[in-house]
Amino acid sequence: MTLSEICSLVSGELFAPGGSESQQIRGIRSMAEAREGDITFLANVRYRPELKRLKASAVLLSQREPDAAIAQIVVSDPYLALSLLMQHFYPMPKGSGQISPMAFVSPEARISPRVDIGPMCVVSDGATIGEGSVLTSGVHVGKNATIGNDVYLHPNVVIRENCRIGNRVIIQPGAVVGSDGFGYAVDPSGKRFRIPQVGVVVIGDDVEIGANSTVDRATFGEKSVGRGTKMDNLVQIAHNVKIGQDCVLVAQSGVAGSSRLGDRVILAGQAAVVGHIEVGSDSVIGAQSGVASSIGEQSRVSGSPAIPHNVWLRVQAIVKDLPSILSRIRKLERLSRGSERSVSENEIQEGGTGKNG
Repeated sequence: MTLSEICSLVSGELFAPGGSESQQIRGIRSMAEAREGDITFLANVRYRPELKRLKASAVLLSQREPDAAIAQIVVSDPYLALSLLMQHFYPMPKGSGQISPMAFVSPEARISPRVDIGPMCVVSDGATIGEGSVLTSGVHVGKNATIGNDVYLHPNVVIRENCRIGNRVIIQPGAVVGSDGFGYAVDPSGKRFRIPQVGVVVIGDDVEIGANSTVDRATFGEKSVGRGTKMDNLVQIAHNVKIGQDCVLVAQSGVAGSSRLGDRVILAGQAAVVGHIEVGSDSVIGAQSGVASSIGEQSRVSGSPAIPHNVWLRVQAIVKDLPSILSRIRKLERLSRGSERSVSENEIQEGGTGKNG
């Protein structure tokens, strides 16, 4: 791919010394690893001094560097440009019709012509798999489940019965879609009785689900994950939850049953949302925070229980001073008690003098 073609792909402005617009680019590497024939990127201005030492053939950046000797492609967002370029250099594999003899595919399943199904996969009765999808190995597709076009399922993914997966979905190894929700009734003696979870999960287009994450099925009806939402590894989504579009759920975050997340909500690492509440669109939940009540749109909260982020920052700023603050308070209390005793003694003496008089 030439520099001019890359520039067109990322909608950038090319500054190429010596007419190098037609130079071929073979790969993409970090600033430290890039060599002749590679393109790299500068997304953090802190590393701008490194530009003078680059051995790459070109760099993506947001502002032209006059002293740099290599070709520069100036874009509004280098990281976004990098994403577009890497998808071009390293596209997701698409199915071509290869089905392993070690896979089991039900004769009652509906498989499009260009679908790859790897060894030890199971595709159950009534399942549907769309064009270009890939089931790598050990994937289980349950009865009457639907998988859209250009879906990529990594090893040991489980799609349970009746669940529906949209187009261009990527699911990482070990993830489970449609596992039973955690629901039990309890009698007066404390014995627990399982509540069958008979609903389904609907995953929207362009969703990505990280390794060993779980999306539980609804007790009744449907639970959905909106288009474009991205989940990191080890994310837990409980039953009856609904998640909006373009949300980001970072590693080990979780949403308890029957809660609702609006669009573009971000849950940082290990953040948790309790059940039966709503998180408004465009909200950000800080790392290890616990959201215990509904919050409105564009909220910024941190801590457990979660409080407004600016308040949480002030609280954290004084945490290290708490021992000395406590020491001063106790000293003031002792001084106060000593002052009170001194006043009482004076009152007794004054009172006694008056009576003797």
